[in-house]
Amino acid sequence: MELLEVLNSNGYATGEILDKVIIHNEGLYHKEVAIFLINDNKEILLQKRSSTKNIHPNKWAWHGGHVIAGESNIDAIIRESKEELGINLSPKDLHKLIELKKDTLPNRQFTYAYYAFCNLNEKDFNIQQEELSEVKWYSFNTFKQMVLNNHPDMMFRNNENTNKIISALEIILNE
Repeated sequence: MELLEVLNSNGYATGEILDKVIIHNEGLYHKEVAIFLINDNKEILLQKRSSTKNIHPNKWAWHGGHVIAGESNIDAIIRESKEELGINLSPKDLHKLIELKKDTLPNRQFTYAYYAFCNLNEKDFNIQQEELSEVKWYSFNTFKQMVLNNHPDMMFRNNENTNKIISALEIILNE
């Protein structure tokens, strides 16, 4: 059971805490976090979701997950990075990228995206096998084209929110 805080349409906690399954089934707003790891070659690390995942198995995605009730956004991204990738990030490693609202049913959420710099080799990540099958560094342009062209192996589609993420990443990568 994964307990999440229910949010109102403005992103404020309602005081209600429910299981993730109920929140998704009822289309209630909740929080999630995302992180984009960037290396010195300006590549983005993507993760391939496990074949056993109910939603989007075997699809490439960026990293992240739900914010557990009572957890801060920063603590959630640090936890998710440790669990899924086996890396230890600290709050000083994290930089705010963008905040997004997804208003479509059934998964209505507020996403708080961050970025961090990381130069580990793909084999140096200790991935959580239940969640992921592999990680891979992609050039930003390849990643961008996969999203914009709705590549069948990519979890995220070309839409307003992913375009905002791509634009925010372009600013960071061009600094």
